[in-house]
Amino acid sequence: MPHSNLPHPEMLAKSEEMRQIWTPELYAYLLSLLVTPEKYGELHNRFENSVTGFLKGDPEKVKECEEARGNLDKAMSIVQGLGKAVSPIDPTVQHKFGVPPPKAPSAAAELTAAKDLRLFFDKSGQPYCSVSKLAGAKGYDLWFCEGEPSVDSNWKLLTWSSSCQGIYLNGLNRTKTNYLKLRGKRGNEVGPWSNMVILPPV
Repeated sequence: MPHSNLPHPEMLAKSEEMRQIWTPELYAYLLSLLVTPEKYGELHNRFENSVTGFLKGDPEKVKECEEARGNLDKAMSIVQGLGKAVSPIDPTVQHKFGVPPPKAPSAAAELTAAKDLRLFFDKSGQPYCSVSKLAGAKGYDLWFCEGEPSVDSNWKLLTWSSSCQGIYLNGLNRTKTNYLKLRGKRGNEVGPWSNMVILPPV
């Protein structure tokens, strides 16, 4: 799913944008663009009836046939696209249009823990962290803790990154000691925690 890896705040912001766009008026307009079975039947019959004239080579009939085919092609794309659009809810709809079911994905490698999480600073003293790429990971959850790191409830999500290199440590209270760790993520699957690093106060 395209939004499954977003942190909750970003997901909420994306959803709010969608809510502003997805109005009853837009919904009604999109429905008006759909091809009904009756309309599709008309387009099909028009193209079917024009093929004879096309085969005879009559210039006017050739033009009529090409136009009918173009309209039918658009209608087919709309209907097939509708089947694809609802496939996250019911993938069997696509199968009715002759689209084969997706192949079962091969077993993905189990996510492992990173053992080389490290800190570094740019020329202006801004903190970053990096880690070696984890096989199978699509992104990385970076967590921080200002309190006792052995207490699980003290840990909070700082950011999610699609890159394992140069993750900017934005939003930390640099007057306090910050403990950091991350884990690989693939969809809803998360791996073990990495080693922990300490960002001292300034």
